[in-house]
Amino acid sequence: MKQLIVFIFLIFSQIVLAQSADSITIKTKNYKADSIFISYNYGKKLIVLDTLRRKNDENFLLSSDIAIPSGVYYAGTFSQRKLFPFIITEKDNHFDLFLNFVNKNNYSSTGSKENKIFFDYRLRTAESKRNQNMYLRQRQMQKKDSVILELNNLRRKYVEQNPGTLAAIVIKSETEWMDPDITDAKGIDKRNKILDYKIKNYLKNIDLNNPASMRLPNTHKTIVDYFDRVVHLKPEAVIPSLDSILQAMGYNSEMYKYYLPFFERKYSFAFQPWVDKVYIHIANKYYNKDISPWLSEKEIERVQYEAQRKEGSLPGKVIPDVTLVDKNDKSIRLRDIDAKYMILIFWRPGCSHCRHAMPLIRDFQKKYKKEGVKIVTACTRQRSDTYRCWDGVKSEKMEGFDYNLADKSGKTNFLRKYNIGGVPNIFIIDKNKKIIDKKVAPTLLADKFEKILKEGK
Repeated sequence: MKQLIVFIFLIFSQIVLAQSADSITIKTKNYKADSIFISYNYGKKLIVLDTLRRKNDENFLLSSDIAIPSGVYYAGTFSQRKLFPFIITEKDNHFDLFLNFVNKNNYSSTGSKENKIFFDYRLRTAESKRNQNMYLRQRQMQKKDSVILELNNLRRKYVEQNPGTLAAIVIKSETEWMDPDITDAKGIDKRNKILDYKIKNYLKNIDLNNPASMRLPNTHKTIVDYFDRVVHLKPEAVIPSLDSILQAMGYNSEMYKYYLPFFERKYSFAFQPWVDKVYIHIANKYYNKDISPWLSEKEIERVQYEAQRKEGSLPGKVIPDVTLVDKNDKSIRLRDIDAKYMILIFWRPGCSHCRHAMPLIRDFQKKYKKEGVKIVTACTRQRSDTYRCWDGVKSEKMEGFDYNLADKSGKTNFLRKYNIGGVPNIFIIDKNKKIIDKKVAPTLLADKFEKILKEGK
């Protein structure tokens, strides 16, 4: 009797396993190759899930004993650039696909509620999307916007009519942004109101808390556009927006584990001082075992070290304590230079951008010397290469600057202390040796300094 019970349990387990496994038959038309790729979006990459071989009945079978994660997948070939998107969910994973490689929009499925909705939507919107692209190429923006409005209304209907489906989430994520009609403001006030509205609402069509969103085609692009084209225009909103998004993803989610390192890399290179502040915030709040227990100790240590390095050269901080030498090997401690304002320029001989900057610096020196400005340059060539610095000083006509310095010993670690990535890198420093601004573009130096004088800093 006991053996019979065990046998029945094993049979039942196999039946349950067979029912829970994915089984998708792909039938093709006008396709002669004996293999087909199954791929999916993961962040900014397109990942190949599997390569299917044609069966004896000339069909392809996508099957797995372990459930394939929910999301949008593609069947097709990269060489012909024909990829047919379809949906897999944990509940909707047994169906047939019919693909016609002559017409990318001519495909269907049986046995799948999700794909019935999704394919119907794609068929109904195909012509409108073609018209939208045509009007964009022809620069007929009014007609293009009219098509977008029509498409967005149709998307809204699909979402409302199919609640609780992944198809609705996918369709909603395709909703295109349209600026609100602001009538109670003009000029800069109107632009600011539109920007504030975009910051608040730009990501509302992306379900950040849904694991399937990691495998949707529009998720990554929308998030990147949000930070590069929207929040970027209002730097003080970057940190609150970042916190809001990571919290919405859930700190233990797959999306959070992908996007936290993504944002760390994104803000590791600072083209403006506020970017360093974002990086330091990411390091201090998220790179620890309490909120991100999956991170390795080595990764946490690396990011924390980088944050500490960036923090030492933030505006408002006293400049790092560094002693360099001039051409005559005389030691000059930067903190000891007596100046009401010090313009500290990191440069490299042979750098074309540095070469273009030096005439602007000379003009700046002539105009603002009476304001107590001293020009100090720090050459990035070190040790035995410092001779290139003095050759460069002569060729770029920099002899008139107050100090031209370098690190002959190679032991000061001044590039790390000042967090120098690219050159030229210009710092504006006050009489107390506090950093007023950094990473100032040579073309904007005079304007920045005029503002400093006006504000009495």
